[in-house]
Amino acid sequence: MKRLHWLVVGMALAGLVVGCGDDDGGPADSATDTPMVDTGTVDSGPGGMCDNTPAMNAAMCPSGMAIPDPGGLMGVCCARMSNEGRTDAPEFRVSGLRILEPTTLSAGLVRSALQDALDEERFNWLIRISGADADGDVTIETGFGSRNAGATYSFASGSAPAPGDPNRWDPQTITGTLTGEEIIAPAITNTFTVPILEDDGVAVVLELPLQAFELNCAAMTENRTCIGQRNGTVYQTEHGSLQTYITVADAMMGMVELPPINTSLCNFIAGMASEMGPCTDIAQGEWPVPPNALCTGGTCSDTCDPASDCNAWRVSGGFSAHGVEITD
Repeated sequence: MKRLHWLVVGMALAGLVVGCGDDDGGPADSATDTPMVDTGTVDSGPGGMCDNTPAMNAAMCPSGMAIPDPGGLMGVCCARMSNEGRTDAPEFRVSGLRILEPTTLSAGLVRSALQDALDEERFNWLIRISGADADGDVTIETGFGSRNAGATYSFASGSAPAPGDPNRWDPQTITGTLTGEEIIAPAITNTFTVPILEDDGVAVVLELPLQAFELNCAAMTENRTCIGQRNGTVYQTEHGSLQTYITVADAMMGMVELPPINTSLCNFIAGMASEMGPCTDIAQGEWPVPPNALCTGGTCSDTCDPASDCNAWRVSGGFSAHGVEITD
């Protein structure tokens, strides 16, 4: 059975991403859950200060250290490419992701399957920062990327498959703020999509259409090569925090296609993967996981009634990232 089958099964039980210091440190959700490592407590609100402890910095890899397994990035070091010589323009790939909400995407099996997709480079979310030579405004480019020969990466450019907009995988450019080693960025109004690919690296298992993406914080290590690090088999995700939304309308257009599950993303997130008809055939107030946000014109708020006018799921969580080379 393919690893991402577990992602579908987990989602059928029950959104996307974590806050700085939000790893709960509590008991694992199940015997198959991956325990998380907490290195400090941090304010997880927008603009909150992220933890960047000396212990984490001390574990950083020396500049130029080779990765034992460049295909899977499972070595002691957290980075494929050191950013030490380009601290004004660090480049990252998301290496770990812990979803807090919605609950359909926060189950232990889902976290494990997402991590498999990240480790096997079937889920490539890139981040490039420009103008980071001093505190103040920085430019952040983020979105899906593909791996090239030579273990570098390139942002997508008009390469999303039909049906749908061929530019939906293209990166977004955001103006953020750098203070020391910490970056924050306000919500954007555009929607961009990050796909998760099948084992062959071509077929799409599912796509996450993200709206009003906001970077609550990303605390880089001292040489700006990592956000968090790998500790054994676990990535620390409390050093990066983001929030975004998936609208019901966008979710109705997306599919989760992995036998024996073949359903819309809307049914999937709403906790109704076994339902044969569209999610809208059932009154929204009866959905196991109803929407909890209202998005209009690219701006989202949490003030709405889940049974009636809420039209999106808030997706929040934490992430880690490691240095890579982005060639485009």
